[in-house]
Amino acid sequence: QVPVIHSSPLFPILHSDGMTSLLLSLLLFSPVLAEWPDVHTRTTGKVWPQPRIFLQNDTDVFPFDPNLVKVVTSFSCDIMTSALAGFSKRMSLALSHAGPTKAAPLELHVVVDDDPSCPSSPQMGMVESYSLTVNRTHILLQSAQVWGTIRGLETLSQLAFPSAIGLTMRVSRVEDAPRFPHRGLLLDTSRHFFSVRTIKAIIDLLAQNKFNVFHWHLTDNESFPFKPHAYPEMVKGAFDERHVYSQEDIQSIVAFARLRGIRVIPEIDTPGHTRSWGVGVPSITSRCFDKLGKEDPDRAILDPTNPLTYDVVTALFKELFALFRDRFAHLGGDETSFWITQCWENNKNVTDYMKLWGMNTTTQLQQHYIDRLIGHLTARDMPRRQFIVWQELLDMGMKMNQVIGHVWTGNTKKEQMGNMAKIVKGGHFAILSSCWYLDHISWNIDVKEYYDCDPQDLEGVSEMERGRVLGGEAAMWGEMVDESNALPRIFPRTSAVGEKLWSEEKYTKSVNGDKIWPRLYEWSCRMAERGFPVQPGNGPGYCSFEYQPALPDLNY
Repeated sequence: QVPVIHSSPLFPILHSDGMTSLLLSLLLFSPVLAEWPDVHTRTTGKVWPQPRIFLQNDTDVFPFDPNLVKVVTSFSCDIMTSALAGFSKRMSLALSHAGPTKAAPLELHVVVDDDPSCPSSPQMGMVESYSLTVNRTHILLQSAQVWGTIRGLETLSQLAFPSAIGLTMRVSRVEDAPRFPHRGLLLDTSRHFFSVRTIKAIIDLLAQNKFNVFHWHLTDNESFPFKPHAYPEMVKGAFDERHVYSQEDIQSIVAFARLRGIRVIPEIDTPGHTRSWGVGVPSITSRCFDKLGKEDPDRAILDPTNPLTYDVVTALFKELFALFRDRFAHLGGDETSFWITQCWENNKNVTDYMKLWGMNTTTQLQQHYIDRLIGHLTARDMPRRQFIVWQELLDMGMKMNQVIGHVWTGNTKKEQMGNMAKIVKGGHFAILSSCWYLDHISWNIDVKEYYDCDPQDLEGVSEMERGRVLGGEAAMWGEMVDESNALPRIFPRTSAVGEKLWSEEKYTKSVNGDKIWPRLYEWSCRMAERGFPVQPGNGPGYCSFEYQPALPDLNY
């Protein structure tokens, strides 16, 4: 018999003319509009992403009052305490929307099988599977590790829906587990700065959608929004002193993500995309010249000939390794071809260095940089890390043992999957982003296109090689988004990516509007009702409780 840790009631509220013709033409001729459902066609009490096994009795419904729930468990952990508090808050909000509900008390039994202690942080390979049984008298949530408890509580929260009898649930049975271990979102905070509050909101939505990775693209040409202790002058590369993440900010975000089962993977892109580095420490970026010898101010690639370059990079990563708990780190490595000609090939200091070291090509020089970088980052006094790199480094033939290739190029599905196949056939693990670039937008609904992309849809590879696909990431690059539009740009479009990466292939291999839209409609409205500014997922429609933006006081 397990003891009662939380007594009833468990769940208080914790916190609280020409245009007409154009439209007619679109209605007559747009094939996408023809796929839109009736505005009343939406599911109730269904789950996103689609669970592995999902059984419901549509006629056996009962009123549910979260204030009458008693949690019974023998497992004590701050992660579970936080997950229960989040469930409480969402259910209290749902209850307030549903109206008066006359429900009987019930027990929520939470069982964590083989996790003897509270994990210090989520990591690759964490167990997120769970089983959930819901009936009128009790609910049983069982998982091997607390990460499954988080996912199961999210599913439980989605089973509740308003009806004529108030907040309601159906008798249900769920058996669930993710298809891929790496399911992420890249957020670029260097082109536009995002506040800690907004980053946390994005992370919370990732958890609601059962993602488990927040890939933080922290620096780029435009800004260096971080102040390392070893080289504090590098913060001069930030937009200004207000657009900087303190070490306390980073620790707060990592801790927040941990409680939601979200790994935070930092990316410090090198050797290219580093113009902002040179604002504070100019000598570590290469001087650049055109073919006539005129200096070009676009110094956006590191100088591999300067010993200080390696001192700075090593010190920077050492500090970040102490702040970010994940065993993975992203080293970047993309698009160096933009600057190599002017900044390395046309730079006499660099070419003299190459001659001294017996190098004939800048590819050899880049290998030289990579070798020295990895040597520094794997030194005895450095924490052990698994490195991810953008695929170019592997495409160029860089010798990098045990790195993970992150695929982002390819204009067609065939090219994208060909790039994935090349990585895994080369003996590397792979992550896919090519087809899930959120900054590539269109007027039409694009979530169906996201389902047409599968990280394992590879030709000419063995099953062992196919097994090297770790999953994928949606990518929200920051050139054209800031805090005003990032969340609606990301969600619910990323929800489709989340389902593709979580749910079994049989549920997502061949989808159409009739299968997607009713559940996406409900899920988009549910996120909006929870207070998040998500965009409509499927054209014309409405939510019972629309998102209300905070606007200035207009009474003047």
